[in-house]
Amino acid sequence: MKTLYKVLPIILSVGLFGCGNSSTSNNAATQESTSTPTTKGKDDFVSKLPDTAPVIKMGTEANYAPYEFKDEYGNVTGFDIELMNHIGESQGFKVEVYNDPWKKLFDNIDSKNRDMVAAGLTYSDERNSKYLLSDAYAPLPTSLVYLDDKLNIKSLNDLNDVRIGVLSDSEPYQFFAKGDYKVGALEQYPTTFAAVQAMAQDKVDAVVDDSGVIRYLLNDLSDLTPIYFDYEGIGADGARKVFLIDKNQPELLKKVNAGLEGLKKDGTYAVLTTKWFGEDLTETALKQQKMLKTS
Repeated sequence: MKTLYKVLPIILSVGLFGCGNSSTSNNAATQESTSTPTTKGKDDFVSKLPDTAPVIKMGTEANYAPYEFKDEYGNVTGFDIELMNHIGESQGFKVEVYNDPWKKLFDNIDSKNRDMVAAGLTYSDERNSKYLLSDAYAPLPTSLVYLDDKLNIKSLNDLNDVRIGVLSDSEPYQFFAKGDYKVGALEQYPTTFAAVQAMAQDKVDAVVDDSGVIRYLLNDLSDLTPIYFDYEGIGADGARKVFLIDKNQPELLKKVNAGLEGLKKDGTYAVLTTKWFGEDLTETALKQQKMLKTS
C-alpha cells in the first residue's frame, strides 16, 4: 500500500488527470479540435509507406488514457493510436489523427470530415445502426480491482462490507447506486486516478472502472499484485472496444478487421497490449472473438 501511494503521484505528473470517454465520465478540460493532423513526437510510429499511399482521417478525443491521450510533449498517443497505425501500415494506408471534442466526433463522420473514430468506444446497437463497427479490438470489461487478497471477491454478492471507489456519475456508479448489490460504501471521485489513490490510502477497498484504464495506472507497479474481478465479462457490450467507421466505407472496415487479425498472428498485438496494459491479451481477444461469433 505504501509503495503504491509513493509511486502514483509520479504517474499523475505525466498527465493522467482524467479517464473517461463521455461527457459524464471525465472531468478534464475538453481539448480543442485541430484543423490539421496532430504532430508527432520523436518516439512516434513512422510509416514506411510511400508518400502516394492513401490517407485515412481518424478523429479521437485525447482525454482517455491509455486508449488516447496527450503525452508530456502535447502529442496524441495511446493504445488505439498505435494499434491503428500498425493496422494501416499492414493494409497500405496512412493514418492522420485529429484531436476533436467529444461532441464533434460523430458529427465529423456524419459530415464526411473524418473517415473513422478511435476513442475507446464500446459496442452499442445504436452505434451499429448508424455506423460500421470494427471487430472488437480490446477485451477489457468493467472490472473491480483490489489489493488485499483477504477480500476474496468472487461475485457481486461478496461486497457487503467492501468500500468501493468509482468515477463520479460513471456507469459503474450508476450500476451500484441502484442498490441491487449491497456494498459497504460507494465513494465517487473526479478521476479514476483519484479513486486508485484513495485505495492506496485505504480510504476504499476496491476500485471499479474500465479494466484497461486501471491496468494502465497500475502497469509499472511490479511489487504489487492487483486482483481483478471482471464481473462484466468479455462478452458484454462494455467489453467490446470498437473502431467506428463511416457507413459508406465498407472496404475500410474490411481492411481494419484484416489488419487487426494480422497483428494478432504476427505478435504485434501482444507487444502493444503488454506495453499499455501490462499483459498479452491475444488469447483473451481470440476467446472473445470466438464467443461473439457464436452468440
